[in-house]
This record gives sequence, C-alpha cells and structure tokens, in this order.
Amino acid sequence: MIKLYKSLLLCFIGAACCAQEAQIRGVITDKENNGAVSYIPVQLFENNKFVKGVVSGQNGDYNFDKLSRGTYTVKVSGVGYELLQIDQITITAKNQHHELNLILLPMVSQLSEVIVKGDIGVTKIEPGKIVYKASDLPVAKGSSVGDMLRLMPSVAMGGPPGVPRDIRYRGLEKSYTLVLIDGKNAGITGNNREVVLNQIPVSAIERIEIIASPGAQYDGDGMNGVVNIILKKNARYGTHGLIMAGINSLGGYNASVQASHKVKSAEFYGAYDRNLVALTDGNSMTETNKVTVLKNGEVSGYQDIFSKESRKIISDNIKLGMRWNLWKGADVRTEYVRGWQKEEKIKTQDTRVLKADQSFGSRTLRTEDQTEDWSFNEYIVQFSQKLSANGKLNLSYNHVDGHYPKPKYQTDQKLSVTREPLDSKPALTNTFENNYDRNDFIQADYSLKRNHIFTFNTGLKYSGRNRENIQIVDKFDYNKNQYITSQSPTNNFSSSEKILAGYAQSVMTKGRLRSEIGIRAEYTDFYNETIEAGYSTKGNYFIPLPSASFIYNLDTTQFLKFSVDRKIRRASFKDLSPFVDSSDVAKIKTGNPLLRPEKAWGFELGYMKTASKWNMGVNLFRRQITGLIQKVLYDVADGVVLEKPDNFNSAYIQGVELIGAVQPLPFWSINGSYSRFGSKLKNENEGGGDAIKDQFNWCAKMISDFTIGKNTFFQVAWNGIGPKVSSQKEEKTLAYWDASISQYLVKKKIMLSVRMMDIFNTNNKQTIEYTTAQTSEKVQDIPGRQVFINLSYSF
Repeated sequence: MIKLYKSLLLCFIGAACCAQEAQIRGVITDKENNGAVSYIPVQLFENNKFVKGVVSGQNGDYNFDKLSRGTYTVKVSGVGYELLQIDQITITAKNQHHELNLILLPMVSQLSEVIVKGDIGVTKIEPGKIVYKASDLPVAKGSSVGDMLRLMPSVAMGGPPGVPRDIRYRGLEKSYTLVLIDGKNAGITGNNREVVLNQIPVSAIERIEIIASPGAQYDGDGMNGVVNIILKKNARYGTHGLIMAGINSLGGYNASVQASHKVKSAEFYGAYDRNLVALTDGNSMTETNKVTVLKNGEVSGYQDIFSKESRKIISDNIKLGMRWNLWKGADVRTEYVRGWQKEEKIKTQDTRVLKADQSFGSRTLRTEDQTEDWSFNEYIVQFSQKLSANGKLNLSYNHVDGHYPKPKYQTDQKLSVTREPLDSKPALTNTFENNYDRNDFIQADYSLKRNHIFTFNTGLKYSGRNRENIQIVDKFDYNKNQYITSQSPTNNFSSSEKILAGYAQSVMTKGRLRSEIGIRAEYTDFYNETIEAGYSTKGNYFIPLPSASFIYNLDTTQFLKFSVDRKIRRASFKDLSPFVDSSDVAKIKTGNPLLRPEKAWGFELGYMKTASKWNMGVNLFRRQITGLIQKVLYDVADGVVLEKPDNFNSAYIQGVELIGAVQPLPFWSINGSYSRFGSKLKNENEGGGDAIKDQFNWCAKMISDFTIGKNTFFQVAWNGIGPKVSSQKEEKTLAYWDASISQYLVKKKIMLSVRMMDIFNTNNKQTIEYTTAQTSEKVQDIPGRQVFINLSYSF
C-alpha cells in the first residue's frame, strides 16, 4: 500500500511538472452557433516555419505544449470555415500558459448561409430557438433550474408560490413539454421530473434552449416543444473550478463546489451542490378555501377550510465524470450522478361545516405529517467516433433509477364549535407509499455533411421505462388497540413502456432557403397491472411522426420560418395509476390505466428582424389534438366530486408570441416578451372539466440590465402569468418583481451578488372552481419576498 501511495505521489508530481511547461492552449468555437468545433486542424508556426500540428478535441480544445521562448503564429483552417490566423504570440517564460480561445467564421458563399440572430441582453433568438445563458441571469443566482426557467418567454412554473416545481410552457401542463439534459433523455418523466430538476443548480448550467418545433431527432413526446438544459463543460486545460455559498432571509442556504482537471487527452471533473428551502414557523404556507355546497342547484351548506403547511426541503447532488480521447477522432465519456432530496411537510387543516342557514354543523382538525425522501442515480456512457472528414457516429447509454418513499401520518380530530376536542379517540391513519422508477435509454446517431448544401442525419433509440407504486394504509382500531392494515389491490400498480424509435432527416441549404425534412417512427409496447387478478392492460401501437421546417432569409437581417410536425403525449404515471387520493375532503382523485396517448399536428409560422440596437420577432402556432386526456369531474356525494382522466374529445390550442430587445444606451438593455394563448374543445358538452389542463391565457416577461462601471451589474425582472380560465375553473393572474445587483472583485474571480425575489410579496394563487356539487374559492399564500446573498470564487 505504501508503494502504491508513492507511485500516486510520483504521478501527481510528474503531472504538476508537466503543467509548468510553456503552452499555448484554448478552445475553438463557431461564431454562428456558439458551439465547439471538433476535430479541426490547428497549426503552429515560428518565424514562418512549421513547428507542429494538432487536431481539436471533441469539446473544441487544443494544446501546444513543451514550447521554448519565442514568437509564434497559430493557424486554423477547415472545410466550411474561413482561415483564421493569430500572429505575435510571445512566449517569454518557461512555465508560461497562454490561453488563446479562437472563434471561427463560416465560409459564406451565398446569402442562405448567413444565420439571422437576435443577441441583445439576456435573450438570444435564432430560427426556431430561444436561448438564455445562466451567466446573464443574476436574478436566478443561488437557486435551482426552476428559478431560471420561470424567467423565459411563454413559461410558467408549477408548484406552490415561490417553490417552482415544474415547467408549464405555452399555457399547457408539464407533460406536454419534453425536458432534456445536454440533448439527452435523462429519465425526466413521471415522478422523478421534479426531483431531477430541483437537483440542478443555476451555477451548473451553461444555458437553456427552448425549441418550439423540434425535428425528427427528438422524441415524439415533445408535443408542445423541447426544453434543453445545457450543463457547463470543463474544456480548459489545467485545474479549474468554482466555490459558491449563499444564504437567504427565510433561513435557507445554498452551497456549490465544482472542479475539473484537464490534460492533453483526458479530463476529470466533479461537483457537489446542496440547497435548503425553509418555509417554516412564521414563513409557512397558508391556504383558505371557502366551499359552497350545492344540491339540485340550491345551497345546502358551506365548508370553511383553513390550512397551514410548513415545508423544509434539503436537496443534495453529486456528479463525477471523466472524458478520454481514445484515439484520433474518438472520445468516450462516463458520468455518475446521484441526487437525493428530503422534504418534510407538516400540515394542519381546520374544516368547519355549516348548514344552509349557516348554523354550526361539524368541525374537524386534520394534522398531516409527511416526509418525501427521494433519491435517484444516473449512469451515463457516451462514445463518439469521427468516421470521415464530415461524418460522425455517436453512441450513448443512460440509466436512471429512482426511489421515492412518502410516509404520511394523519390525525382527524372532531371538534366543537369552540375548537375543543369532542372525544379522546381521533381517527389515526398512516399511509406508506413507495414509488420506484427504472429508465434505460440506448441511442445511436450518425451525421454526414456531404457539402455546404446537404447534411443527412439518422439514428435509432431504445427507451425502457418501468414504474411501480405501492401504497399501504394503516388505520388505528381502538377496540383492538392496534393498527389494522388495509392494502387495496389497485394500490399496487406498475407500468412498463418499451419504445423503439428510428429517424432520418435531411438538412438542405440552397439559395435563400434552408429546409429540414424528417420522419420519425415509434413502436411502443406497454403493460399496466395491479396485483388484483385480471386487472391489467397491455397493448402496442405504431405511429409515424413526420416533420418539416423551412427558413427563408429575406436578407441578412430578417427571416421567415414555417414548420409542421406530428407529436404525441403519453399519459403520465399519475394519470394511469388507479390509486384513490382523498386528501382533499371536497375532491377525490383517481387515475385511469386504460388511457391512450394524445396525438397532435403542430404548425408554426415565425418572423424575426434584427438591427444593431434592437430586434423583434413574432410567432404564431397551433396544435390540433385528438384523443385528448381530459380531467372529468363526477358528483359522488353532497359537496364531494370525483376527478378522473379519460380520452375524451379533441381540441386545439393556438397562440401568438411577441419577443424583442432594445439597447437604448450602451449600459442599458431591455428584453421583453408577451404571449397569448387559447384552447377550445371540439365538443364542449362532452366530458366536462378543463379543456386542456392548466392552460393559462397569457404570459409576459421583462428583464432590464444596467452596467454600472466595469464590474457592477444591476438587473430587474417582472413576471406576469395570466389567468387560467375554463368552464369549471379560474386561477387568477400572478405578477411579481425580482431584482439583483452583482459586483465582481479581484479580476472577476470573486463575485458578490445580492438579489430580492418577489419584491412586493404579490406571488400568491387565487383559484375559483365550479361544479354542480360545489363552488370553491381558494387562496394560497406564502411569504414570497426573500433576500439572497451569494459569494462565489472561480479558480
């Protein structure tokens, strides 16, 4: 063992010595798409004499080492790019490290190869894509990905106010949007979507892309678009990292440590992040729900429900990975991610029941003590091989498994009108629920760029998704003085989906026109079952998913885009599960294992105009949906309704999006967006319930940036989400302001950031719901105003 330690020490010393040799190194990127340029020749000259040549790595990195003192020239040339030459690079010391990042310009031979983009302030706009960089959003610093997503155009976040849980894009609920990490499916579906997203801190994100009309290379699930979360890449040579810590005024905190070490042919990296959200004591969430009970259209009584909920959420995430250049043109990357989150909730619910004349009927105090102790593991292996000058093969395997136990201890105590206990034997119910996820994704993609006009892409993908949910209910029997277990067979539910997909896509640029035409085909085999004999569903379906988009450059400053595609939306695990949820005394919820996927044709028409100090764009879209999965409400008792999903009806959603930016002064930029949506059932009398779940009417965002001197930045953001209105439900408009100020110190290695979220404490939810059995008016409030202080150090 001592010999091993000595050997490791010698290796470390040797690596350190190598790091002291003079080097010229950096990263090569493409100016048009801001992406890495892989496997392009880089040449080094001294006094016009060739010294050596290298090829950039997969992440665009290159390195000339073991250099002597002198003056050098670096040249980069490759198919499709203009020659780049950097002269007068002087090495004056033996241990000098010269960082030289290079940006290549595409070789433009015709107008169609000019990509029109809008790039002012925060928002980066390009055909079919909106991009936000994490570094441009200090108002989200020190939070998870949800706080960054809620600032993006046409986006709202689910969950309680101030606790962004899941993305709602273009007015539709979460399952209509496909969420990817680095372009790959990371098991962000079903129960683990919220957990995985909560684990990703803004400090680990490079940018987020929203693709409204994804092509054939993306899964068919993205009916309403794709959100692609791009994590930071550690592409610089040597040892680098980030240390960050922060606190907030409600007693929460965040901490992050990221580090990477890169040598010529390998890279090692790791990160650990922790976040605490504390909504306890005086900062707990409250909910007031006033229910009017109806019978035959007449008022038969009232329910006055007041709830108070305390939450404490601790999230941890660790990531370890490596990337290795196996041989020329070949890279392999392995990564392991583990996340775990513990959410402790204590809720009290005081329900007063009044008769029609408002005289006292009954009163119940319910106490719920629930812990959601979630964890997941992700294993990633990716291999890429450049097969020719313009051909590349990518192979990847992702495995994600999750475990989500949710024990809940519930007490129901009957009270008098003055809130005194009526007996010493309250109803005691313990619920033990466990969720298990197992996801496997195997994918192969091949891309061949024949010339500057034509590119061909093709690939195969296998997705295996398995979920299991088990629920056991224990009720205390005072006669036997013990808990009696009642385990309904339908409360042991499992779901399995095996999806085999293939796609082919051609990308062609000719004249002013750029086209992407593709076809994706997906075959799905599914099986749902409970332990109850004969209670199972199985089947399969095949669906072709064509897509096409056309971009026409009117000139170098403006373009038109039209796209059409076909997508599906599979039922979520919660919608499939036949579990009965009676936690809400006025609404019982259950799923439906017989659900089938929705299908939709999507149409997009967009225009954008750019100038040096402003840009603006408009987008029209429509989704024509059949087999709509709809929440149907049934009256089951006085004041009680049952909510169950079914494939009722067909519907459409359509909308318009306006987005733009202006830079009125060199130190001031404003980005803004306004979106309006609407949906309608083909037959409004069929099924009842919401036309399309959680569909809000409009969305508006504004972000204003001020640069004060060289190292001080001020940002203010306004967020407005219009009402959700249907025949049975209305959720009032939400609007709130955020602001931050950031100061760079010590050559921008240290940054101090102070931000305030929900400045005027207006982020609360107000909901009105109507059925034939009741009318409900609910207000959900939380101390939204929080002050965050963050300090980070980059090395």
